[in-house]
Amino acid sequence: PQPRPSPAAPHAFRERSLRRGAPCGGCGTPLGPHGLVCRVCKVAAHKRCESKVTSPCQPLPPPELVSGGGAATSPKP
Repeated sequence: PQPRPSPAAPHAFRERSLRRGAPCGGCGTPLGPHGLVCRVCKVAAHKRCESKVTSPCQPLPPPELVSGGGAATSPKP
């Protein structure tokens, strides 16, 4: 028997200062200077929208994978 996949973890929101204009993960409208940010997946939301965020909480990939590294885009000889 294979282990069943675990259900998505809940977001771990903390109050943070935000850059204005970032979209809320709950309602989609721009955030003000303060809001909540998930420590794991970095989704941001208004305090009033914390329970409306429906996206799964998935850790972000390590920075070295996001930056591209350049190896895959090297020209072939």
